[in-house]
Amino acid sequence: MQWESSFETYHEEDSVVHENQRLFAKTWVNPGSASRITEAGDCVPVSVAGLPLILVRDSEQQVRAFHNVCRHRGARVLRAACQGQRLLRCAYHGWSYGLDGGLRGTPHWKTSDQSAPPGFDALDFGLEPVRATVWLDQVFINVDGQAPEFTDFVAPLAERWRNYDLDLLRLGQQRTLTADANWKFAIENYLDAYHLPMVHPQLGDVAAARRFSDVNLDGTVFGICYTTGAVDKPKSSSQQFHRFQRLTDAQRSGQDILALYPNTLIEMMPHHMMLVAIEPDGPDRCVEHLNFYFLGDDATNPVLESERQRTAEAWCEIMGQDIAILEDLQATAHSPAAAQATGMSPVWEQGTAAFRARVASALLDPV
Repeated sequence: MQWESSFETYHEEDSVVHENQRLFAKTWVNPGSASRITEAGDCVPVSVAGLPLILVRDSEQQVRAFHNVCRHRGARVLRAACQGQRLLRCAYHGWSYGLDGGLRGTPHWKTSDQSAPPGFDALDFGLEPVRATVWLDQVFINVDGQAPEFTDFVAPLAERWRNYDLDLLRLGQQRTLTADANWKFAIENYLDAYHLPMVHPQLGDVAAARRFSDVNLDGTVFGICYTTGAVDKPKSSSQQFHRFQRLTDAQRSGQDILALYPNTLIEMMPHHMMLVAIEPDGPDRCVEHLNFYFLGDDATNPVLESERQRTAEAWCEIMGQDIAILEDLQATAHSPAAAQATGMSPVWEQGTAAFRARVASALLDPV
C-alpha cells in the first residue's frame, strides 16, 4: 500500500500502526491537560503513539512521563488514575516505583539468597522515562526522544502570541465529546471555513465566514484568523470577562482558530482560550477533550460561573454540530468514490489542505 494521507488512512486498522510509528512517535503529542494531576503523587495512565504511558506529578511538582510497563515481566503498572501516591506498585509481583520512576521495592527478590539473578541492580530497572513538558496547561509527549526541543517546536506560535499574557490563563471549564470518526477528520473540519454557514448558521452568513486570513507557521501551526467582528462569536456574555491588555487593534477584535500539529486545536480570543486535545481511538473513533481558560480570577470567580458555563456550552454546541458531519465523512471513507472527490478550495480550505499535506509528509518520511 502507498502510505499517504489517502482515504485508507481514515479507516484501515493497519494505518493506525503506521501513524503511530511514523507520526505520533516522532513529534510532540498532546495527551491532555495537566490539571488531571494537580498534586504530588497524582498519576494517570495515557496512551501516546499506541504505547501505554504514565503521567505523574512528582514531589517537586514536576510532571513526568514513563512507560507504563513494569521492569520485571512487563505488566502494566498503573490501571487507573489515582491521587497522592508515594509509590506506584505493580499488582503482578509487587514491584514498586517512586515518583521519579526509580525502583524502590522488589518483594522476595534478593541476590543474597539467589532469588534474584546474579548481578541484579535495582538502579538499572527503574521505569523507562519519556520526554514530557507542559505548555498552556497541556502535557506534551515525545515518545522517540528525537523531536526538536519543545521550545523550538512551539516557537512560531509563541511568537505570534507574544502580546498575549499566556501566564494569566487559568482553567475554568472542561467538556468531553466523542465522535465515531477518524481523528484527522476532526482536525481537518476544524480548519475548514467553507462549512461554517451551512453547519453553524448561528455564526453568521457567507460574508461573515469569509472575513479571515490563512495562517501557516513553519508547517507546525495551521488555521485561520478572523480579523473583523469575530470577538463575540459564539454569542456569550463575554464582555464581563477581563481581556488581555497588550493586544494590537486587530487582536482585540480578532480570533485565531489554529491547529498545533499533530493533535491540538486552539481557539484564542481576547478574553478566553479554548484548547482541545484530540485523542485518536482506532481508525474510526476519536475523543475531543475541551478545556476553557480565562484570565486570572475570571476562571474561578463564583459571580462569573454562569458566564463560564455559557461560553463552554456555546463552543460545545458548535463542536457538537460538527460531530454529525465527521460521522458522515467516516461513513463513506472506505468507498472508492471518496478517493475521487474534488480538490480543496484555495480560498476556503487552505488550512485543511496544509494539515493533510503535513500528515502525508510524515507518513511518507523514511524511518
